[in-house]
Amino acid sequence: MTRKLRDAKMLWSNLYRDVKNLFVSYVPYKDSYISYRLLATLSKHYNYLENLDNLDFAYYLKIRSRFLVRESDISSALVPLSLNIFSKIVSKKKYYGILGLVLSGFKKAELLAASVTFTEGKEIEGLRPVVILVSPDEEDDKIRNRIMEIVNSCWVRLVEDLRKQRIDVAPYELLQPISVISLRPVEHNELRVIVSDGNEYRDIRIPIRKPSWSLSDLPHKLIEEIRIILINPIFKGLTFSAKGAFVTGPPGVGKTVLAEALASALNLNIIELRPQNYRSMWYGATEKALNAIFQQIFKQKNKVALVIDDAEFISSRKYTIHEAHVSEISTILYHLQKPDRPFTILTANNPDLIDPALLRPGRIDTTVVLGYPDREMRRKAILNNARRYLIRFAEESVIDRIVELSKWFSLAELDAFLRLAASKGDGIVRNDEVEWAKKKFMISTEERRSIQEYLRWWARRFQGILITYLPSETEI
Repeated sequence: MTRKLRDAKMLWSNLYRDVKNLFVSYVPYKDSYISYRLLATLSKHYNYLENLDNLDFAYYLKIRSRFLVRESDISSALVPLSLNIFSKIVSKKKYYGILGLVLSGFKKAELLAASVTFTEGKEIEGLRPVVILVSPDEEDDKIRNRIMEIVNSCWVRLVEDLRKQRIDVAPYELLQPISVISLRPVEHNELRVIVSDGNEYRDIRIPIRKPSWSLSDLPHKLIEEIRIILINPIFKGLTFSAKGAFVTGPPGVGKTVLAEALASALNLNIIELRPQNYRSMWYGATEKALNAIFQQIFKQKNKVALVIDDAEFISSRKYTIHEAHVSEISTILYHLQKPDRPFTILTANNPDLIDPALLRPGRIDTTVVLGYPDREMRRKAILNNARRYLIRFAEESVIDRIVELSKWFSLAELDAFLRLAASKGDGIVRNDEVEWAKKKFMISTEERRSIQEYLRWWARRFQGILITYLPSETEI
């Protein structure tokens, strides 16, 4: 507790003329919205606070705040509380006083503000504390057990500081707290914007989630290049580091896995932008919603990665007929060229549909082309999926057989193949179950070869920073 006392003054209310309030602040304070929200909340719990005769710990109130609670805002909360609720209670119970404390943290609590409410000219039996904890860094049970220790320490500090200012405070006895209010910020698990949509207001909520995959889930050949080109420059704080990546390839080869693995490697959460989040039938409302969403995302640019999965809807403007769609694409392009944009990851099955202006360096800096997995990656995926689903193999040769039979499978198909074989064997996979499951899977190797060749052709003509994972047929 190193803060110095900044202000001390007496307050009183015309409603309770015999009640005095000493208000003390250790930080600059100002009248705020949060002060009166807290007053309204405690008014609803007045019946718990007013029973000063009951010397037991009355109640522990947990409040979650969606907004940032500033020290200057919460410190001023004791002014309306002491003039209204505390004064009203003390006017009825004249032989008790109320000590209000606002503390930041808990393990090393810092005193932000205090108030002492008492009846003038009356002998007081003791003070009942009301403690407001801002962002306490301790579990609730431990707070209950240690709160009296913290209150006593703050009271000793307060009395000493007031005496230095030549303000004498009677050596009141501290009794059990009436209440402890724990004020914690909400963990932001969604992005929320409210925009006008025609004649109504639209409440848009987009989940913020943690990545489910990591770099270890990617093909070994990809990991080193991704570290060098994308991850290491960002971690080193280099100003020229990439701001985004475009991942393309056929369905099921791991584009979304790669997107989440990138976010995980960068210690970022994921916000996924989908058309249904913002599109509107009203003229201009789609662009308005997009602008509002990007504005909120930019505020969290150091905490989140923006993922646009299946981004074919941002199609090339030469294929777009409706002016509203052109305007939507232009709005996205505008935000994705800002220098303070968050790390952005796009995925698409068909790269030719994506507007080329989006893929140029300066918007999405790096393109990753994923083809069908090679033998090494298929084995790795089989073992990972077996651990995830608690599937056992009768012998090592079963894994080799699955790798052999799954040529040209996508990773999603390989996952489904393993689950199908395990279903037949009640969680144990033998060669018989593998052969049975293979009959249920129809894969056109000619079509898969054609897709892989198309990706090689597209990669050869692409202009920009390129990372490819396109195993040859021998590797597959």
